[in-house]
Amino acid sequence: MRKKNLLLILMFFVLIIVSIFVHGIYRDQVDWRDDGQRYLCIYTVEVTGLSGREVQGTTVIMVPIPASKEGKFFTPPAQTDIYFSQKLTHKVFNWSDQSGKGPYFENATEIFDNQREIIGNWIPFIAETEKGYMLGFRTNETKLEDIDYITSFVADRFDVFDPINNGSPLLFPVENASNTSSVPYGKYTKYASYPTYDTYVYLSDNLKEGENVSFNIRLNANNDPTKWPREYVGLYKNLLLARVNDTGYVKVRAILGQRLPLQKITIPDDDVADSQYTRDFYSNETSDNINATPSYTEVA
Repeated sequence: MRKKNLLLILMFFVLIIVSIFVHGIYRDQVDWRDDGQRYLCIYTVEVTGLSGREVQGTTVIMVPIPASKEGKFFTPPAQTDIYFSQKLTHKVFNWSDQSGKGPYFENATEIFDNQREIIGNWIPFIAETEKGYMLGFRTNETKLEDIDYITSFVADRFDVFDPINNGSPLLFPVENASNTSSVPYGKYTKYASYPTYDTYVYLSDNLKEGENVSFNIRLNANNDPTKWPREYVGLYKNLLLARVNDTGYVKVRAILGQRLPLQKITIPDDDVADSQYTRDFYSNETSDNINATPSYTEVA
């Protein structure tokens, strides 16, 4: 009987130890999962028509930055302490890079105002302008190159069902949003049609009287598929296409579309790419270049 009791006690402790390691490994999979399995935004900026252009002085171009309709930047998840089970698992397996904390996610200032040059010696920075925050690119080169910039960020949370009115990142500034009426979608709602709104780009005066400068700016944001039922896992896509032949702050149009539920990408990959907005741009039928403030404004 005593041997049996000792065996049961031993099995109990073995079960506890195994459970600790299983819990630690599971929590690591949750904490260190791929960014695509979180609230994720992918932000791309393509500015063409600059390569080969010769200019004098400092050239500044500014574009809409990911922020809420009110101009608030996204909030990344806070870095948290890990469980005892994880600490023990890391120590046993010598995972020193994950030994003390969960993953750290950069905030907007760290991502955009980092003073690191990109191709063409453009330096990205956050600009505080009369239109609100924007993302700026600055260079002192006398012969320019096109801007090709991409980054991604993890947010604490945002709403793919009504991003405009619920504080989710958009291509900001946001003015004169079109009708954002909604239709039922399960327990939630989604837009009845793709909203459009006014926003701005900026070109410094030394680009005056040159050829058109083309902007292709995209922000794709998905919700966390680990926290939503499959039918509610989706994304929204914010797109700005414009050809600009003026300087200063130039008013342009942006469109916002949704894909709910999230489905396999097709060609074209969404209705936004096949919308009248896009067709007008590529057929030169759109007139979205309205100069709002022709004079140069110093940025912070």
